[in-house]
Amino acid sequence: MVSSKHRSLHAFFACIFLAYAMSCFASEPEDFDNWTELPLSVSQETLDRVLAVPNVTLAPGLLSRVLVPTRSEMFDPFDFYVLDDKRLWVADDGKNGAVYEVHLDGTVKLLADIKKHAPYAIDVAPASFGEHAGQIYTIAFARPEKAGGWELPNAITRIDPKSGQDEVVCFLPENAERIPGSGGFFARFGPEGSPFAGRLWLTAASNHTIYVITPDDVCKPFRTLDLDQNGSPRGIAFTPDGQSMLVGVAAPTPENRNKTNRGGGRIIKMSADGTFSKDPVATGLHEPGAMAYAPATFGRFGGSIIVSDSGEWHNDTVATEPIERDGRVYRVMEDGSLETLISGLANPVGVGFVGNRLVVSDINGDFHVGTQKFPDGFMLELSVE
Repeated sequence: MVSSKHRSLHAFFACIFLAYAMSCFASEPEDFDNWTELPLSVSQETLDRVLAVPNVTLAPGLLSRVLVPTRSEMFDPFDFYVLDDKRLWVADDGKNGAVYEVHLDGTVKLLADIKKHAPYAIDVAPASFGEHAGQIYTIAFARPEKAGGWELPNAITRIDPKSGQDEVVCFLPENAERIPGSGGFFARFGPEGSPFAGRLWLTAASNHTIYVITPDDVCKPFRTLDLDQNGSPRGIAFTPDGQSMLVGVAAPTPENRNKTNRGGGRIIKMSADGTFSKDPVATGLHEPGAMAYAPATFGRFGGSIIVSDSGEWHNDTVATEPIERDGRVYRVMEDGSLETLISGLANPVGVGFVGNRLVVSDINGDFHVGTQKFPDGFMLELSVE
């Protein structure tokens, strides 16, 4: 389809549903400098369209502003960690990969310039991780951005926020069914003092497995989901009491196991022993991503689960073609139904609350057909009226 010089994220979402594709293995590359970048020539009109922040529709009672526009330092702001009530750390796999510090005044500061294992899912180690407490953990590409080809992302890295230096903790191993660990999606530390504490929890979409990493850098599968009964795991969050994990899952279509069903995605609840609750927390999703609980100060939405839904990914779309704006951010109602908070997005992934403001990251088109990557990702900030 595309040559190996195209970025690995194309491989991520192109292969993410190939659960049994044994050709997708992870390893350190032998040669990652043997590639050539050729500029993709487009008109100014097309470039302006590609780099435009889309117009969005908001639920009543919400206001929005662009926190970080397109054409900024960031290319693909995939996931982020809320540092305090004014700052967040954003993992961006675009270009060569980086972690940025973003302030609510819109200031963007480069925290870590990653040359090899480009990060996209991010969390920060708590006190229970001992000497690694305060370090950034990410899911990253096993190969550099432009040399990865069809390599799936399965490298787990640790970044020192003071120096910006990264190191590989592990590569996701095979699961119990001997399917390679690949298609890593989200990573979240278990809440301190909870049954999930002392472990970093990760989802791998290609082999439908939840993994754990311990402070001694042991990386192992925890549970493989039944694709028909549970679905394929995506986002992770924990209930406020820390007693349950929330797992966003996508559902394969009956006619094509490599595609996911619009409206078939759910949020399910898992206990620390790996048991799933019978009834889902939410239904009607497509590709559920990050989740966060709204604070009480967030108006009528306070206390609700907020979840991103990227809709259909656009990685096989040529950059000059229009893309579907089916990405949404939802509020989960008490009965498990969804209220749309934001519509008109492209590929929203990260959601989180910085103080009493909801921040959303959107990797936008994230095009990978052609030889040039655009800085088309952006971030929005939402507040209540």
